[in-house]
Amino acid sequence: MMASTAAIADTKKYGTSGSGEVGLSDSTGNTPSSSIYSSLRLKYLQKMYQLKGLVEANNKSENGVRTKERYVGDLQGNLFFSDYQKAYGFGQTRWESDHFSDIDLNSYYIAGLGYQFLDNDTAKLSAEVGLGYQSQNYTVKSGVKDFEQAIGKFSGKFGYSFNPNVRFFQGLTEYYGEKQANFESNTGLKVKLADNLNMKVSYKYRYNSAPAAGKVKEDTESMITMIYDF
Repeated sequence: MMASTAAIADTKKYGTSGSGEVGLSDSTGNTPSSSIYSSLRLKYLQKMYQLKGLVEANNKSENGVRTKERYVGDLQGNLFFSDYQKAYGFGQTRWESDHFSDIDLNSYYIAGLGYQFLDNDTAKLSAEVGLGYQSQNYTVKSGVKDFEQAIGKFSGKFGYSFNPNVRFFQGLTEYYGEKQANFESNTGLKVKLADNLNMKVSYKYRYNSAPAAGKVKEDTESMITMIYDF
């Protein structure tokens, strides 16, 4: 049994991998418009640790005037407790900027624990919990006072392959604090078109319990994108 488990683990793709994504996004909430979405994901996996990075950009200009501008950066390191890569400790830093929500820079610094319940060709299921710190800096024009707070992170990810070419995914994440809570749901389908080329249709829902004055609590994004895996 141990030899069989080790053999399965050895089939994982070690080293560097990632994906580039670009497509169209249709938003409601604080920025109701259609825009160009792009992202880059990188992963470096070894038997006892993993590094993950994400950069997202969502922009639109009309007649030389910026009408949507949102950026996200995320860096996370996972340290596995064994080479089975089930349980791990993690450290995460995340930065968000959304000028049309009057957010100049929203920063998270978190440490916690994660567990991979399922990880096979058909289904994947994982969860993370952590504690950390949030620094929220608003734009000068908003007139809103910046704040800092202690937060908890709660997240779960699920993926299911209907066949080798079609995969469903669902991600839920909440950063919860006394002054503000932020929740995001990401639901969609990923369809394989060629060896490294995929199409993705997805829906994102974001909720901010205490947005800047004059801003709404809910934002949504409906997206259709092309992904190149490497």
